[in-house]
Amino acid sequence: MPNDDLKRRMQQFSQRLDWNLLKTFHDIVEANGITAAANVGWHKQSTISLALKRLEAIVGSRLCQRGRVGFELTDEGRVLYDYVKKIYEGIEQTQYEIDNSRYNISGKLDVAIISNFSSEIIDTIFLSFNTECPDVLISIDVLPWSEITTRMVNNDYDIGISPMLYKHVDLRYDFLMREYHNIYCGRQHRLFGNLPDLVAVSDEAFILTGSDEPDTLTSFRLRHRFGQKVTARTPNLEEARRLTVAGVGVCILPEQFVAADVDRGSLWPLLGRTEDLSCDVYVISNTRSQKKAARDAFVGKSIAILNNYAKKNNFN
Repeated sequence: MPNDDLKRRMQQFSQRLDWNLLKTFHDIVEANGITAAANVGWHKQSTISLALKRLEAIVGSRLCQRGRVGFELTDEGRVLYDYVKKIYEGIEQTQYEIDNSRYNISGKLDVAIISNFSSEIIDTIFLSFNTECPDVLISIDVLPWSEITTRMVNNDYDIGISPMLYKHVDLRYDFLMREYHNIYCGRQHRLFGNLPDLVAVSDEAFILTGSDEPDTLTSFRLRHRFGQKVTARTPNLEEARRLTVAGVGVCILPEQFVAADVDRGSLWPLLGRTEDLSCDVYVISNTRSQKKAARDAFVGKSIAILNNYAKKNNFN
């Protein structure tokens, strides 16, 4: 164990040591002399010589013999050079590890997503991310859209996939797609095969999706007095679809989610496509949280794919 005096001297030494002086010393030894170091470097011989003298003053020992007899390290110089060489090797290894980590990302990506969200674009993003980061575990929880923003602000999740009403200042929103909805009824329903007016639909028994219904859809429904008579309520879109197919009532459902049911003739859209029954879905991330390689890689991949998709489809 070093005594107090030695501890103090060691502390003073580390505080006074200048990395630039160590680098110059390393260059001198590698070049085998001050003149040779000046010839291969950017500094004048006098500058290099002065740096060496400053380092020797800090160390308190002569580090090398130089003159007509040539260049040779002293015992103290060899000790210092061995340490400096290890530092150089460590720095080189650190750079390798940093570069390597960009291509070997591991860990966990926590994702919060709205229920039964159908999107070829998000599927492409997940697949591309998994291909480039196969060691990352993707963990997905289904949450009501109204809860996702709060959980993202609290850093409970790395990524959120959801519509939103107001953008939170701490969150980043990358537009994913516009999700269209319609009011559907099942084959057993009396309106199946018809295109009634809004007044007629407002008289029908509704299946509500509760907290999973985006605000834009709630606003449309209340404006046209839909859902005055509620026959069922569930936040699970699968169950809402099941009840609608069975003919229990009519329900607002995402077009892509029930496209196969419409093609099979199990469901019927009661309205034409309207922007009033649409909501924009975003890839959401927290820009003020600590850096996380998996999340940052996913956001980068999302931006690249979404930009490419926008260019192909001539979106602004």
